[in-house]
Amino acid sequence: MPNTDYLRYLEELRQIPTLSGFENAGQKEVQQLLAPLFDESRPAGVSGLLFTKKCSRENAPVLLIDAHLDEIGLIVTDLKDDGTLTVSSLGGMDARTYTASSYTIHGKENMPALSLKKPYCLGGPEARKLPKNGEFWLFTGFTKEELIQKGVAVGTPVSMERSTESLSEEQLCGAYMDDKSCAVAALIALEELKGKDLSCDICLLLSGQEESYGAGFRTGVFDACPDEILVVDVDLGNTPETDAAKTVKPGEGPSVAVSVQTDRKMTKELLRIAREREIPVQPAMNVKSTGTNASSAPFLLGGVPTAVIGLPLKYMHTCVETLYKKDLLNTGRLIAAYIEERFGKGGTADGLYFL
Repeated sequence: MPNTDYLRYLEELRQIPTLSGFENAGQKEVQQLLAPLFDESRPAGVSGLLFTKKCSRENAPVLLIDAHLDEIGLIVTDLKDDGTLTVSSLGGMDARTYTASSYTIHGKENMPALSLKKPYCLGGPEARKLPKNGEFWLFTGFTKEELIQKGVAVGTPVSMERSTESLSEEQLCGAYMDDKSCAVAALIALEELKGKDLSCDICLLLSGQEESYGAGFRTGVFDACPDEILVVDVDLGNTPETDAAKTVKPGEGPSVAVSVQTDRKMTKELLRIAREREIPVQPAMNVKSTGTNASSAPFLLGGVPTAVIGLPLKYMHTCVETLYKKDLLNTGRLIAAYIEERFGKGGTADGLYFL
């Protein structure tokens, strides 16, 4: 995949609905899109996909890159007699944007839906409060009977609009950058590693249900049996109203989590490699938890050494998630540089593992 194509892959991945708990709806399409870039591909764990790039070495160690496949959204909780639908959050959607987005209901066929809320000028202070789960309505223009015929029922998933906007030449904005953008960072890394003599197999796990229960990573790791794991997920990007100590700066490179949940040697190596190769990077203090799939790694296969690379993302879990293109490219560069230094010719993995 030439680096010039990374935006095309990002857009195509983002257009495939893989809502948390409903990843199977887009699983085959994602597999068909990415399989040509790998030697092997197959379903893995709960609702996930595992892609493998083999090296020439027999019984080679496995470096696993995890970027979760699932997305946030909504789920239908009731069909009213007037044809309106009540919905609840699926995977942690930001309630402040419920009424700011248009939606697609995934019944037997996809259909557009609009949010319903009493105009604030008619409702006083009550109307200005955030909608709660089960108190948020969608309108499609169809009757209840027509919706049932179209396969809409309690439990039907709903996704946000999937349009993309460019903010200047540097930033991309739209729903579902989390975590499809990090899958693309892994593809950029593979392109950087083309032609390199590596002593490891590289697996990309697109894990399911990260936004809900983390079941996809916990089960998918057993399919890959990795020696090391790089969890690649979006990180909270700083905006004017956020706490700088709890966020990272968009446009200034990927973050590397410093946490009791991550392997200290891997973390130090990532920071060293970034410094020596002049890849911009931001150490991020996540003392107790990284808020990613890495939280499960110490309990799997006896404890797999794991590090976390974060792609700065503004307005996470909204319809306007925003990232810098250069951060996406540098995240891919850092993944590639780490793999080359660890498993390339003369790398630190030659006869000496972190394990």
